[in-house]
Amino acid sequence: MAAFLPGGNNTFVPSHEASNKLVVDFARSPKSFALADYTQIVKVKNRVGYYQKMNIDEAGRVMNDEGNEYNWADGEVAPGGRAGTREHEYKPFLCVRKAFPFTLGQQAVGQATWDIVAAHARTHAQKAMTVRTMKAVKVATTTGNHLSTHVIDISALSGNTGTWAASTTARMNIKRSINTMIQRILDDTLAAVDVDDFRLVINSTLAQQISECQEIVDYIKGSPDALDQIKGELRRSNPNAQFGLPDNLYGVKLCVEKTRKVTSKRRATSAKSQVLATATPFMVARPGGLEGVAGTPSFSAITAFMYEEMTTETKRDADNRLTSGRVVEDYDMVLTAPEAAGMFQNAV
Repeated sequence: MAAFLPGGNNTFVPSHEASNKLVVDFARSPKSFALADYTQIVKVKNRVGYYQKMNIDEAGRVMNDEGNEYNWADGEVAPGGRAGTREHEYKPFLCVRKAFPFTLGQQAVGQATWDIVAAHARTHAQKAMTVRTMKAVKVATTTGNHLSTHVIDISALSGNTGTWAASTTARMNIKRSINTMIQRILDDTLAAVDVDDFRLVINSTLAQQISECQEIVDYIKGSPDALDQIKGELRRSNPNAQFGLPDNLYGVKLCVEKTRKVTSKRRATSAKSQVLATATPFMVARPGGLEGVAGTPSFSAITAFMYEEMTTETKRDADNRLTSGRVVEDYDMVLTAPEAAGMFQNAV
């Protein structure tokens, strides 16, 4: 290196402390994923097992307008027999263990000016949640998982003349699609699912597109929250405000699934895509809290049978002077109640 005169930029050794150890990192907290809004976790004791699926129809079977088949006149033998016995079946689940590993050299850990091990753990926790989201989305957007009447082609729906993205106040494609799905879910669950339990899941591209269509613009204009939406004050309580959308759309809670995945190898041209496709939003019921209870009735459409959740482990290998870490999960994602779910096609 050539000699030089003292100056403002060469009389000290550059270091991380100069920026007060600023770390620019975009790792998401697992709690920030929309997945918790539309799936339910059931903790299980065994990795392989069955869940019980009850037949729904018997609970609403009434053959006469006044239920006369259940009349019991005085002096007569009470109605009996096996006609009212409810059918059930057992369906399997199989948890699959996944480990998201990282390895750091002892010198890198010892000399790092930030908590390098914790930073890597956060990164792989995000990766674990991304995979969990991918599995839930695949379950919800696989047509074979749904009842045939719960797969709605928006372009073929009676009265629809276009996509959600191009919908107008006159056509009401979005409202008509949502209402049609609600009615079909209510039919097939015998209205056991409360409308407050419905979740409409769309990706962020579709969120942007429908927020700009005439149907939704006019819908928000007529909303009591219209002024707060324009002033930006709705953002405090509404996570969808960043997309210009309300928290609820036509009475259904709206969940914007914004998770991205990277499908390119390291140092190759970065390839990013959304986990949920724009054209295939879906609707599911998610009653109750995030965690369900094994052995109790549930109408949550998507269930994560969780044997092990988000275990973070680190180990120092003294012989090889390495620090190894991993995030471990062991679960199965299942559409346990297809009667309480449905998917849309050709939304754009």
